[in-house]
This record gives sequence, structure tokens and C-alpha cells, in this order.
Amino acid sequence: MKHLVVTAVLIVGMAGWTSAQTIAPDVFSRGVPSGTASATPLPLSLRDAIARGLEHNLGALIQEQRVQSAESGRWRALSDLLPHVSANVRETHQVVNAAAYGFTGFPGLPELIGPYSVFDARLGVSTPVLDLSALNQLRADRANVQAAGHDYRQARELVVLVVANLYLEILSESARAESARAQARTAETFLQLTEDQKAAGIVAGIDVLRQQVQRDGARQRVIVAENSVQTLELKLARAIGLPAGQAVTLSDPMPSAAAPSLTLEEATRQAYEARDDLKAAEARAAAARAAKQSALASALPSVHVDADYGALGPSASDTRWTYGVAANVHVPVFEGGRVKARVLGADAELRQREAELADLRAGVQYEISAALLTLKATSAAVEVARSGQALAQQTLDQAQDRFRAGLTNTLELAQAQDALAGASDRFVESLYAHNLAKASLGHALGLVEERFSEFVGGR
Repeated sequence: MKHLVVTAVLIVGMAGWTSAQTIAPDVFSRGVPSGTASATPLPLSLRDAIARGLEHNLGALIQEQRVQSAESGRWRALSDLLPHVSANVRETHQVVNAAAYGFTGFPGLPELIGPYSVFDARLGVSTPVLDLSALNQLRADRANVQAAGHDYRQARELVVLVVANLYLEILSESARAESARAQARTAETFLQLTEDQKAAGIVAGIDVLRQQVQRDGARQRVIVAENSVQTLELKLARAIGLPAGQAVTLSDPMPSAAAPSLTLEEATRQAYEARDDLKAAEARAAAARAAKQSALASALPSVHVDADYGALGPSASDTRWTYGVAANVHVPVFEGGRVKARVLGADAELRQREAELADLRAGVQYEISAALLTLKATSAAVEVARSGQALAQQTLDQAQDRFRAGLTNTLELAQAQDALAGASDRFVESLYAHNLAKASLGHALGLVEERFSEFVGGR
């Protein structure tokens, strides 16, 4: 159930992610290992686990490199608007066949001219003066860089969610394992008491068998819970990039702080200001608008200037300074529908990005409303589960007293033990769900990384 919960959280987190190459949610459960494993278990606080996850988680690292890829696209677009300067040095020795160029029958003109030498050292410059298509493409790529940056910050929020969930889940399973061990010790004590009473002829043999079943059931729960803890520790170690074989010891207790009090209006306002997925969607819509303007401008004339300056002569020691300047005006007349194809594609992309942005904006308030409702429900569930656990413990104490006094058999005692085991599991589960709900609210606001401690609590 818990794995389904965190998977749902990841799917919700990725819902606003509209980049062309969305990272699969399972990537955030893996990390790039660093360091060497030690035989001593590594003490790990929740803050340490999150910090290490932000540094070594594979999802965050991949998205960080996509920011660099977007930056490379911006530089390519910028290069189309900047002057290109080149230097060339050339020295040639040649003989020219004049007849090959049609110079025949001219008195005094030899058929072969040369040999002669030409030395040319020249600096050339080519620069756009007016290119609206390239200018708008640069604006589009700048917006894409901004979107990639917001995607990276959104990836970091997802890393915090994944690592925090695994940490809290380990604490939850550890509490369940400790409860199961306590129940096993209690069952063992009751079994000894039942055997003593059977030997004294107070209870029947079936009471001993019934209590043996309770003891074995408690032992089974211990085995399952301890295995779950160890498995989750492996998952946490992988998500935060610990070296293989490195054991960990969680140093923080299960947080139990109340969530910050927020109204729907206040939470919605904060989300619109802070959510990186919303900012990324806005940047992509801006990029699509600029790309469409670039496509439209590709049908307009563009102006470029080419110039060169250098030394020209028969040898390097006998040269004269020369130069050339040319203004080129390119006017598209017919390009076989290429411009129309670009415009149609850019318009479709723009409509898609605007629809995604509108959907994301509309969904923010619904997501926050759901997160607040879940938080309220889980908070109430914690109190109910805490009360239920206390009542179940009182019931077990009374059943034990009645059994010692010979007023009941082990059936009532076994039922009380089962009730306490169930109540303890429900309390642990409700506390875990409440902490996850607080983290989910922080994610809905776009403030998980920035204000995680405030929302979830703990050290």
C-alpha cells in the first residue's frame, strides 16, 4: 500500500512536467553511488538523507544535464546573430591554361600563363544585420533554458519526496517491528502462564494450543517487519547513492509535529508563486510563441554583411593592403512550402503548450484542496488510532487480569492480543500517512525542498 502511495505522489508530481523528454518516475528511486562501503553502519538523519539524495539521485543528475543541453541550444541560436570572424593565410604557385577559359586566338597571348605566385593573408567577418527569424529563435531557446531550470528544481522536489517517503517508511516499519517484538514477548509470557495453569489443572490443553498460535503469529509478524525494514533500507541506500553494501542506521524518530495552518486561498496564492512546474509550463508557452514568430519571420527578407581585409601580393614580402565589403539581402520567394510547414508545426506546439499551461493552472487549486482534505483526514486518523491503541492496551491488561484470576480462558486473551496488534499497526500506519500528507501538501505548494522541516517536522 505504501509503495502505491508514493508511486501516486510521483505520478502527480510528474503530471505538470511537459518537457519533451520526461524522466520516468522510477529513475528517482536510483542514485549514482559514491564513496566506499564501511563495516560500520552509517548514522543517517532525515536531513542528511535528503541532502545526499539531492546530490547523488539519478533523476536530479539527469535533469541537471538537460539544463546544460538547453543552454547549448541557446548558444547555437545566439551564434546565428553574432559576427563570425575567420582568418586565412594562403600562398599559391600555379600555371593557368588560358585556352581552357576561352582565351584563344589573341595575338601575343600565350596559351599557358605562369608560373606565378600569389600570397593572401586575410581577416574575414560575416555578420547578420537583420534576421528576425534568428532573433525570435534565440528568444525561444532562452525560454527553453528557463523551463529546463524549473524542471531541474522540480526534479529536486521529487527527490525530496522519494527520499523522505523511504525514510518515513523505514521508521514506520521499524515501529511495527518493535511493536511485533513486544507482542511476541507478551505472548511468550502468557504462554508460560497458560502452561503453568494447565499443569495446575486450572485450564484445558486447548488454551495452551491457542496461546502457542498467538506466540507463533507474533513471531511471524516480527520476521515480516524486520525483512521489510532491511529491504527499505536497501532502497533508501540506492536512492541516495550510497555504495553497495553500506548499512545505515536512522537517527531521527518519526516526526509527529502538526502541519502549518493554511487556508485554501493562502495556499493557492503560494502555489501560483512558487510551483516550478507552473513556471516551467509558462516558459515553454513563451518559447512556443517565440518559435512561431521565428517561423513566420523566416518568410521575411534578411540582411547580412560580409567584409574582409588583408594583405595580397606575389609574395609575403611584396603585398598591398586590400579589402572588400558586401551587403547581402536574402528575399525568400518560393521555398516549396518549408515556411508554411514550420508555421503549422510551431502553431500546433503553441496550442499544446497553452493547453497544458491552462490545465496546470486550473489543477493547482484542486490539487491543494485534495492535499488539505487528506491532511485533515490523516490528522484525525492519528488521534483516533492513538486512542484505539490505548483502549486496546487497557483491554489486554484487563483480559490478563481476568485470566490470572481464572475468570476467563485464553480465547478472550488471544482476542485482546490480536486487537492490540491491529491497533498498533493502525497507529503506525496513520502516523506515516499523516507525515506523507504533510509532504504532499508541501509538494502541492511547490515548497517541499524549501520548507520541508516546517511541513513535516523533525530534526
